[in-house]
Amino acid sequence: ELVQPARPVTDVTLQDLEGRAQPFSGLKGKWLLLYFGPAECLTPCTRNLYKMRQITLAQGQEAHRVQSVFIITDTAALDRLRHTLKDYPATVALRGTPAAVRELASQFNVPAGGALDGLDRVYVVDPIGNFMMSYPRDADPRLMLKDLRQLLRASQIG
Repeated sequence: ELVQPARPVTDVTLQDLEGRAQPFSGLKGKWLLLYFGPAECLTPCTRNLYKMRQITLAQGQEAHRVQSVFIITDTAALDRLRHTLKDYPATVALRGTPAAVRELASQFNVPAGGALDGLDRVYVVDPIGNFMMSYPRDADPRLMLKDLRQLLRASQIG
């Protein structure tokens, strides 16, 4: 689903898994594949992490232009998440206070609902920080790959 017009994502400061501050704006410069989910990353979550990883890797020489980002909405199972993320070493995992996560998530509302509504959507943010597209949980990864390839080919940034 294309977001028209694209919406700028305002900056929110989160933390990486080690607790270091990470402003969301620090991710600018790359195409972001963004997923919101709990630290207890069950089947829908691991499916999306897998899709994002495979779509990024399938970009070949252009893969450096894409970053997978997992926004952790509930930090109750961080140790389990650290184990899960070993299979996704290129994925940036960020957490924050409930207020900071809600503030960021509120910027990714689509007609189907918001990022914290358990929709298991993958969101696309362009290199200048605009939310411009999202995919439902059952999106075909081949079509997602095709879309991202077209975006990378057409883009002069990121």
